[in-house]
Amino acid sequence: MTTTQARLSALLLLQLLIAAGLFWSSQQQQQQGLQQPLLSFEQSQVDRVVLADGDTTATLSRVDGNWQLPQMQQLPADSDKLDDLLSKLNALNAGWPVATTASGRERFEVAEDNFQRRLQLYRGDTALGELFVGTSPGFRKVHARRPGDDEIYSVALNSYELPVTDEAWLDKTLLSATGVDSIKGPDYALHKKEESWGFVTAAPEAEQASPKLNVEKAQQLASAVAGLRVDGVADSPPGEATPITLEVAGAGGRWTYQFMQADDNYYVRRDDLEAIFTISQFDYERITEIGMPQLALEDAQPEGEEVQPSDAS
Repeated sequence: MTTTQARLSALLLLQLLIAAGLFWSSQQQQQQGLQQPLLSFEQSQVDRVVLADGDTTATLSRVDGNWQLPQMQQLPADSDKLDDLLSKLNALNAGWPVATTASGRERFEVAEDNFQRRLQLYRGDTALGELFVGTSPGFRKVHARRPGDDEIYSVALNSYELPVTDEAWLDKTLLSATGVDSIKGPDYALHKKEESWGFVTAAPEAEQASPKLNVEKAQQLASAVAGLRVDGVADSPPGEATPITLEVAGAGGRWTYQFMQADDNYYVRRDDLEAIFTISQFDYERITEIGMPQLALEDAQPEGEEVQPSDAS
């Protein structure tokens, strides 16, 4: 090999090394760009979340560690649902933008005056993050843009995870009773002792002792009260509906429930809250349709009473 050829080969090798270095650097920058968070916030710092669609707004506030709905009588919000959303938002990566133009903002509905959802995160009055959410490019994907940025991204999120009504964020289990061990209805009184349900013992001077309990029905009733779910807050009281009252005690306290029906609508109120809630027909019936006739075994003899032999020959 001549000296000229050797020099040319060395120059070519150097150019290849430079090109490889530039390519590697470019790839690293691209990878770093893909890993950039779309929103940068500390989840524990968020104490107010506002979601809107242009017509309706839902606000959630954290008070003493608990999420509440300030526009709905400070009722508890579904904390698990909100924490799950905040975790997903915290994990979103920007990736490559799908558009950067003003026309793209309108087309993908992520403009300041044309959006499907607007999400705002706060700590006190300090904004921690904001996002416009628009159309869906595919399964479990939405277009999103940060205010002040031209870049529009496709991110792993669903619009239904961003409801804009307080009722959608209401904790539907707020009336469920934990550790139920006592239930008193219109014509019965039950008590749980050492994992076993029984009728409240009649006074010694009573003429007739308590009948034998249908334990399965008692357990069903206790489970129904513990699993009670509300659908929402009633717009107005249920009129002249006669309530069916239950007094319930458990690990969480003592409560008085009033169940009401008006036409095809079903309601419940609990004495520690002002609101009247709507519930399903299923929940209403599985609680109110269990009474003494269902709890007492028909073929059982009262305690202490012996069966007399038949006179039939």
